[in-house]
Amino acid sequence: MAQDAGPVAEAGPLPSAMMDVLAAVEATHDQRALDALVQYLQQANPQAQAALSAWAARRSLAVWLAEPAPLAKRDIKVELPAQHSEALQLALLDVPTKWSGEGELGAFVSTGSAPGSGFVGRLTVIAERGRWRVATSGRIDYQKNSDAVARNQIRLTLEPNYKFDNHGYVFGLGQYERDRFQGFTDRYSLSAGLGYNLLEGDDRKLSIKAGPAMRVTQPVEGPREQTLSAVALADLKVRLTPTLNYSQEVSTYFDAVRRTYYTLAALDSRLSSKLKARLSYTLQHESGSGVARTLTDTTSRLTLLYGF
Repeated sequence: MAQDAGPVAEAGPLPSAMMDVLAAVEATHDQRALDALVQYLQQANPQAQAALSAWAARRSLAVWLAEPAPLAKRDIKVELPAQHSEALQLALLDVPTKWSGEGELGAFVSTGSAPGSGFVGRLTVIAERGRWRVATSGRIDYQKNSDAVARNQIRLTLEPNYKFDNHGYVFGLGQYERDRFQGFTDRYSLSAGLGYNLLEGDDRKLSIKAGPAMRVTQPVEGPREQTLSAVALADLKVRLTPTLNYSQEVSTYFDAVRRTYYTLAALDSRLSSKLKARLSYTLQHESGSGVARTLTDTTSRLTLLYGF
């Protein structure tokens, strides 16, 4: 990177045709072939040498920053001449942020002894950059039976985490919930702690995390509660077949006043590259002492998911 990178002022944009060739070879994950291609293009296109050197420097730095291993364990020394310091700063700013997400929507109408209608909607957006990952999610579940609302749940979450080695990470979690049928009009939870990836592969993933939490709950009846809690969470994903996946997320909060257990199990069937059908089962159990109510709520849904 120190030998190839040219001054920032001389580096212009690469032609689209050249970028297509570089991207195609980069996709093979053959570093020797990519290095040979860059050298050939520099020789064949002298006017693009600075732009090619800047592209190679940005790519090398992006790959290095994306490594999950801690910096303390890396035996890498990078020395750049003073004239390339501006190029290095530009490359740091050019590390891309990877965005992904998923939208879920389902509706139903029932007739007979318990007529009613309802819908469930969820949106998840994930941003990843280097060792950082930030996930945001919003979910609403609404059901009306015989002109009476039987379910009206809202759940919003924000979870940043920082991966400090191949398996471990620190996390933060902010959550807002509203569910009058579970005994509270508003509930805010703020927690942080450590997480560990027990399984991490293409076919199966299992992550667990735990830490302290602060919860503020406004019951339907009674004064506001503010408690120090403990939280434990788990997230499992298993590929059963090339088109069938199973996932389950579990969260448990417990303190001196309330205990909350929530789980969402889902079976996804891929319909196309971005569209899936989901059969899911949700269970939420609330128990407590004093004015806290003890309730168990379950929901089964058939929905469509679109990934982006």
